[in-house]
Amino acid sequence: MPMTIDQFYRDNYSIVYGYLLSLCGNPSLAEELASETFFKAIQKINHYDGSCKPSTWLCTIARHLYFDERKRARRQVCLEEADLTSAASLEDQVIVSEQLRTVLKLAGRLPGESRQVFFMRISGLAFRDIGEALGRSEAWARVTFFRTKQKLMKQMKEWED
Repeated sequence: MPMTIDQFYRDNYSIVYGYLLSLCGNPSLAEELASETFFKAIQKINHYDGSCKPSTWLCTIARHLYFDERKRARRQVCLEEADLTSAASLEDQVIVSEQLRTVLKLAGRLPGESRQVFFMRISGLAFRDIGEALGRSEAWARVTFFRTKQKLMKQMKEWED
């Protein structure tokens, strides 16, 4: 006789709930996620291949839901913090944005290899990779980047004065 949904739920709920409670430590969140786990399992029942116990399959679904919930909660906190941004910090962001625009404009006027090294480095390339790409050594790339950075800092000071 095939198992009913009710029997499936009764046989596995305490395992799923206990697993989620051990992950999150919050009884109401564990209960909510356990319910969502069974809802997802019923939707995806045709994906269950029987290669593991039903409780193992359910715990896998529960784990994914838990991590999705954590991501969602982090995004929510970030959005709430962003809403609390003060006018002063907004002003600071505008200033930094203007400074960045100026640095990039000045960097665009640099001579060939200095400009290439600068843009390759701020794009995330390692000095070794920059040296190889330009047919030079890693040390040359480091020194060139340092000198270019110094030159840009001097130009920025002049621009600000």
